[in-house]
Amino acid sequence: MALNRLRGEAQLSLVEKMAALCIAFMERGSTVILDAYYASGKVLKPFRQHGLHLITRVRISTVAHAPFSPLPGRRGPGRPRQWGSEVRLRELFLPLEDCAHASLWLYGRYVRVCYQCFELYWDSPDEPVLFVLTQLPGGKPIILLASDVTLPATEVIEAYGWRFKIDLSFRTLVHLLGGFGYRFWLKAMDSTGLWPQNLSLGDHDESFRHQVTRKVEAFERFLHLNAMAFGVLQVLALEMPQSVWTHFPRWFRTLPSHGYPSEQIVRLSLQHQLASNLAESRQSLLLTKLLADKNAAPKAVARPSLQL
Repeated sequence: MALNRLRGEAQLSLVEKMAALCIAFMERGSTVILDAYYASGKVLKPFRQHGLHLITRVRISTVAHAPFSPLPGRRGPGRPRQWGSEVRLRELFLPLEDCAHASLWLYGRYVRVCYQCFELYWDSPDEPVLFVLTQLPGGKPIILLASDVTLPATEVIEAYGWRFKIDLSFRTLVHLLGGFGYRFWLKAMDSTGLWPQNLSLGDHDESFRHQVTRKVEAFERFLHLNAMAFGVLQVLALEMPQSVWTHFPRWFRTLPSHGYPSEQIVRLSLQHQLASNLAESRQSLLLTKLLADKNAAPKAVARPSLQL
């Protein structure tokens, strides 16, 4: 039974795995904000079954369906119709002056946005969803989807705007700290020139599964440590901006108007002060010992003397 379960999980798509993860760790009635990649009926259906709501973005070419009302009278032969007429959402955008307007806090400032709301059917002929067609000043139009049709359009737009902070955090973890700079490989795995085709744990013995579990736990600890370091950089940038700028080893022609350094600037300032900070730290610290061993110069190999 365990083997069949493992094989079944290996066959799940990334969208289905994300839906299962949200269902497992979120309380009933919660709202999940996901990227456009997860705008799928495979996510909405289990979410509805477990009382979760979804806010996401859909493609500009999305086609929805209007409500369908069967004609009274005797039904003809064949399967009864369930869907209403198709509605191409990109054709519903009105000029900016004809749309509703609101001033919303997006991306660190108040922005005047234009929006339209439509309650249509998309993934199910029985459950409507809310489509919010919004246009930022000077930006391209986007279409947002909310499974909770009672939400105001302004809340849907603001909620999806929070994704910018998540994406920015991932970018910092990847490019600045290397939080995802690991590679899944074990000495116990067979060498291959391509990506390994069989990663199902059910096909291997207990020793191999134990090694894989330890490898995954090491990855998780590595990522958690990077997230903690990311948080420390942000705290220093917000609480000690003057000290960071004082020890910044480079030169800027113009400083930001808000006066706060970025995580990159804080990291460079800390690196510039690394030698002096370690010199003033206690020699009994484990970090000092690790860095001393890492930076120790290799001993020179004595050459045999030549006798003439």
